[in-house]
Amino acid sequence: MTTTPRVTGFTAPASEDLTIVDNGLFKAICLHQILDPAKGGNRYYRLAFMVVMWVSLSVQIIQSVGLYFAVNDLQRFAFTTTMIFNALLCLSKGYVLVTNADRVRASLEVARYGFTSSGARDQRLMRRSRAVLSTVLRTFAVLSWVTCFIWALTPLFAMDEYLQLTNANGTVSRYRVTIYNVWLPVPATVYNETIVWSLVYAVEVVVCFVNVFSWLLFDSYVVTMCFTFNAQFRTVAASSTIIGHRGVSPRSPSPHATDGTSDDNNTLNCYDELMNHIKDNQSIIKMYDDFFEIIQPTILFQIIGGSYSVITLIFLTSLTYLMGWSIISIPVLKVFFGFLSVTFELFMYCYVFNHIETEKCNMNFGLYSSNWTAMDLKFKKTLLFGMNTNSSHRRVMKVTPRSIINLEMFTNVMNMSYSIVSILLNSRVQK
Repeated sequence: MTTTPRVTGFTAPASEDLTIVDNGLFKAICLHQILDPAKGGNRYYRLAFMVVMWVSLSVQIIQSVGLYFAVNDLQRFAFTTTMIFNALLCLSKGYVLVTNADRVRASLEVARYGFTSSGARDQRLMRRSRAVLSTVLRTFAVLSWVTCFIWALTPLFAMDEYLQLTNANGTVSRYRVTIYNVWLPVPATVYNETIVWSLVYAVEVVVCFVNVFSWLLFDSYVVTMCFTFNAQFRTVAASSTIIGHRGVSPRSPSPHATDGTSDDNNTLNCYDELMNHIKDNQSIIKMYDDFFEIIQPTILFQIIGGSYSVITLIFLTSLTYLMGWSIISIPVLKVFFGFLSVTFELFMYCYVFNHIETEKCNMNFGLYSSNWTAMDLKFKKTLLFGMNTNSSHRRVMKVTPRSIINLEMFTNVMNMSYSIVSILLNSRVQK
């Protein structure tokens, strides 16, 4: 196989163009610092990250206890459960990323243009994928942080407003508005004191930033890897189609060959090229399997939690508006931007996993499009072996044995959300 200089996803600026990874974004969101083992500084980043995640987990435990006191208030119950689900999901993402940092860093090796012989020769598809990836990730990062700041600053613009909560015993309590209004085992009068309110608000700001930071790090890694596999499969498949076609073969016959041996040399070069493509495909599949082992449990949690969050946030946005709040009011904007972030995140996962599987299946079409009919029996048997090997790899990201994560799933989630929200809103209106 053609060899190229080793260039990892974490390189000097002069080499950043040799990988699909958006190094500038990775550094801006601190993913580079967490994964980069240079000088051992990543240990301190990981330690600090784990400490704030423990703080966030403690808050979620308190929130879970507080659910009992919101069972008679559907709006509050839906909001609290959504926040708990999302927080636990973000914590799981951060935990997986930190505990598997070395494996994550190693898996990014596949993002090098020179990871395959095809990518080392023709980088056009890889560079286009990098440009699209950078746009998608930076848009997602901006949307995530805008949502974070809107949620964090909302209480400061509503310091004189109170949240009415129907307790389990039927009484109504009024609490000063914070980000999540975390339940505390204290009376409402104590909760509303400025010192207590400020302490609760400060802790919730930390939790809010930890949640966004965690999902942004993990999702940036996952989407980068999915774009990488998509580009690598496309590059190898496109290169496979020209094997054996005279005038466009990636390797020309040896200049030292005589006229009588040119056909034999061309066949030998084509066979070597076929072997290189099969080895490239196997190398990508190996990294693909390693990637799935790292992220699969968290992705399943993401799809389940994300689907629930989409439903509840649509419901809360609609309910808040129907209660008389303006569409540009702080409560509506707060929930609406939360809905946008979660929906965009869910769409990204369904989109990237859908297209990985599509391009992986196209590998066989690329091999079949080579000029195999003009080759000898050895070439044809090797080609058939490569196609069978690729077909036998059936690993895809699933929620259930029959439910594959793809764009069809996203459409089903949105349709189901519309139906459920319509029922919930009708039940509220009838009351």
